[in-house]
Amino acid sequence: MKGRNWLVGLVLVAGIASLAVAGGDGHKCMKSTDECLTMMVSEMKTRGWIGVELDKNDTGELIVSRVVPGGPAEAAGIQVGDLFVAMNGIKFGDEKNMEALYAAKKTQKVGSEVTYTVARKGNTKQVALKLAAVPEETLAQWVGHHMMEHANTAIAKN
Repeated sequence: MKGRNWLVGLVLVAGIASLAVAGGDGHKCMKSTDECLTMMVSEMKTRGWIGVELDKNDTGELIVSRVVPGGPAEAAGIQVGDLFVAMNGIKFGDEKNMEALYAAKKTQKVGSEVTYTVARKGNTKQVALKLAAVPEETLAQWVGHHMMEHANTAIAKN
């Protein structure tokens, strides 16, 4: 696997924008475990999800490493190997766009429509999709991973 795995629900779940997911972006969550758990679950339940996992390739581009069966990305035709170029016209990978991407992700609720620019085999195309709710299993996995980071941090402090 090249780069670290980005559960897009990332890019594309916008949870990354408002939550300091432990280890996911180099920041540690400073909330108590209970506060973090409550906030994470309540926010993630309303955030839109597209159903892809992303990696960064050697040049730092976001590449689809997995499309979740039955998710919005699969229904929209997104494929493994696609490069995510932009979301609603805001380009990924440009540091100048980070604030705009975070702000856009914060507004992406279940049922919102989002258009991604993807590159495939040298061509780019627009892919529109409707964001779905994060499946319970996926939410449980993300929360569990984050809570393990809390546990590891607490152990390291003792």
